Amino acid sequence: MVAALVVAAVLAGGRPGDGGTRKPALVVGDSMVTVAARATDTAPVRLVGYPGLAPSVYADTSSPLLPDDLAAAGRPRTVVLNWNGNNPGNVVGTQLVAAYRTELTGQIRWYLCHGVTRIVLAAAVPSSFNSTSGQVDWTTSASRLNGWMLGSERLNEMYRELAREFPGRVRYSERAARAIHPAMAFNTELDGHRCIVDFIHPAPYCAKRYARALVSLAAGH
Repeated sequence: MVAALVVAAVLAGGRPGDGGTRKPALVVGDSMVTVAARATDTAPVRLVGYPGLAPSVYADTSSPLLPDDLAAAGRPRTVVLNWNGNNPGNVVGTQLVAAYRTELTGQIRWYLCHGVTRIVLAAAVPSSFNSTSGQVDWTTSASRLNGWMLGSERLNEMYRELAREFPGRVRYSERAARAIHPAMAFNTELDGHRCIVDFIHPAPYCAKRYARALVSLAAGH
């Protein structure tokens, strides 16, 4: 994913004709969220993407970005977290997953103490590196390479475990990932359209599908 520290966010009024029926929510993640935010109007669900980065962008919940992002979204009751496996520190996969878990555990606790009542851990999306055709060995030096942990099933295993630690408040979902990869297997085309432009990022058709799926997750569907 793009290595620059960029925040892409969408915040606008309700969709014309939606009658204001959607409730505010916050979706936070990496460049998959950035691409989704640019693809379609998602208001009043705010999508914030940090390309090339990992949950550590919030620095053990000490970064002012954490409360700022929540406030900018209208202090919603629902937060969706969508981190797909960036490895900005180029650490071995086992360390990366452990770091994700530590950061996300702290963030979940922080959100639950600041008015959020529902958190969704969106599955890491299959990539050309990690899919049903094979997974990068997370114990080897190869897992340190840029992009090689994207979509790792090891992350999704950890997300499932983390959800079980917060029953009734946190859940794991593959809905968004399956919106563009129905079998949780990496594919470059969907419904006759180009779906992926590189090793993970969606082309316009799938970017819209992904954005709508994230919004649906935020709505509790």
